[in-house]
Amino acid sequence: MFSKDIVTSDAFIEMPTSTQLLYFQLGMEADDDGFVASPKRVARMIGVNDDDLKVLLGKRFILSFPSGIVVIKHWKINNYIQADRYHETKYLEEKKALITKENGAYTECIQDLPISDTQARLGKASLGKSRQGKVSKDMSEKSDVEIERFESFDYFWELYPKKELKKKSREIWVRKNLESKKEMIMDFVVSAKSTDRWRKGYVKQPPTFLNGECWNDDLSSYNDKNKQPKVVSV
Repeated sequence: MFSKDIVTSDAFIEMPTSTQLLYFQLGMEADDDGFVASPKRVARMIGVNDDDLKVLLGKRFILSFPSGIVVIKHWKINNYIQADRYHETKYLEEKKALITKENGAYTECIQDLPISDTQARLGKASLGKSRQGKVSKDMSEKSDVEIERFESFDYFWELYPKKELKKKSREIWVRKNLESKKEMIMDFVVSAKSTDRWRKGYVKQPPTFLNGECWNDDLSSYNDKNKQPKVVSV
């Protein structure tokens, strides 16, 4: 089942149709606690791509783990399973890394999550780990809001096609509090990937894109205007 409060929200209906379809399919594949072991397999099965997974991650409709498993964040809002029919998930380590908020949504226990340089097969979103494999002191002292800003940047970085000047880009993301605009940014990047300009490789460096707030651009300007209509001879 799916809650109308979730699937009719602005954040949900503004996503691409393919992303919405993936969310529904993940809901059908999930176990009784909302966990899905092979989200990429599910995506391939219905003909969508990794970008749709990244949008769901970026908008936090799903949460991911280093094991590659994902969980549907609003599973307990979407579903009520009677006790005599309920079977606990077998992904107990991942379940231990979550808490249930008062509204029924899952969220991460930041201190208890296993740390990994990459979240395997999905967002590769760092949870504050230094290159040496240790949790940095600075990140451990940050608030949940600050940590979410860093995580949302990692989802943006995975989605953006040009991988240059990551450190500078992250600084801009945090300084400008772009976590608050992540949905608009992610939607733009997904749509821009199909434009003529980006397909030809004319993509701005990430710091330029972020500083210039280019997600507000008119996407129609990213397509060739000199295309000649085909003339059909009779």
